[in-house]
Amino acid sequence: VELPPNLSENTYTEIDLRKNRLEFFPIALGDMKGLEVLLLSRNPIAFPDTLRGFNDLIYLDLWDTDIDQLPIYVQGFKSLKKIDLRNTYLDEENRAELEKLFPGVEIQLTAPCICKPKR
Repeated sequence: VELPPNLSENTYTEIDLRKNRLEFFPIALGDMKGLEVLLLSRNPIAFPDTLRGFNDLIYLDLWDTDIDQLPIYVQGFKSLKKIDLRNTYLDEENRAELEKLFPGVEIQLTAPCICKPKR
């Protein structure tokens, strides 16, 4: 994926990186201020440890990714209102744990199933 130059100098409020075959989170996005919507669905990405900050993030779309956990620092997303974790390794069995990490955040999850791993 080729990202626009000088991302941190721009005031993007939404970044759409769906279906880009991303295996790693683009480090350049980590410097963005004011980002409210981050769409990462349908990428073979596991949880990116470079995904930090984002104080203004309202919606995080991780639908159909290889996410199997959410690190504690994601709690720093103070404005987060909704996170889509459907079709990931996290499912309804993880709801109670996720709701403790994200009180008041709408969490979308898939019903548990005995499915073959995507990896």
